[in-house]
Amino acid sequence: MAATEPFCTVDQYEARYGTVADEDQLSECLMDATRALSSALSSRGLDAESFDAGLLMQACRQMTNRVVPMEDAPMPIPAGATQVGVTGGPYSRQYSFQTPYGSPKVTAAEIDLLGLNGPRVGWLPLAEEDDG
Repeated sequence: MAATEPFCTVDQYEARYGTVADEDQLSECLMDATRALSSALSSRGLDAESFDAGLLMQACRQMTNRVVPMEDAPMPIPAGATQVGVTGGPYSRQYSFQTPYGSPKVTAAEIDLLGLNGPRVGWLPLAEEDDG
């Protein structure tokens, strides 16, 4: 079942990382991170309700922080930029992005935080032999 509320509220995010200029963008990113976490759990046959809400909130919050620009940045930085380069003359600026379009991505850090880094058990169908 898909999450209808983000694992982290705007207030919880801002308590850790400070205020954000665009709270609508923050809310969307928190929901995107929640969906990504839910998908990661679902792919392992798990449900978010079986996890500590505090750990899910922390994972959601740190995923969102990687893509939401800071309000008090010294220059405008686009959502999702992970690296900024500025040159004084002749006025150059470049950005690097870790994820496409500023989308939150579940990394190994979140997988470790939730304790999902152990071995996975699965199955594959056996190849069928032709009887004839």
